[in-house]
Amino acid sequence: MTNNTKSIELTHQNGITILTPMGDTLSYRDIDVQREGMDINQQLKTAGTQVIIVDMSRSNYFGSLMIGVINSFGQTVKQRNGQMFLCGASDEMQSVLKIMKLESLWPHFPKLADALKVAKAWKADPK
Repeated sequence: MTNNTKSIELTHQNGITILTPMGDTLSYRDIDVQREGMDINQQLKTAGTQVIIVDMSRSNYFGSLMIGVINSFGQTVKQRNGQMFLCGASDEMQSVLKIMKLESLWPHFPKLADALKVAKAWKADPK
């Protein structure tokens, strides 16, 4: 199942929700990105989603608006004792996440396949 939105693609793979930002928000109006983030958060709440992966591989850099939206997804699932995993962030983006102390909240994996493997294991045995 795929729901293509303007700036973030939402897909499901083996019961795991995958959110893929389609580039930085510079190409989009801020209000549209914020609205889309709120809509996706509502979908996550309604579905009772506990495990998500954010695939950051489609852009080398995300600005503060997109990082804030991504972090809000993690906070939404965390409220349900869930977990968000990140994957595919560029070296530059990993440095930004580290500076913002987000790498300690949301584990990062080099590839989507790596994140899926860990997310499936976490979903089977959440701690």
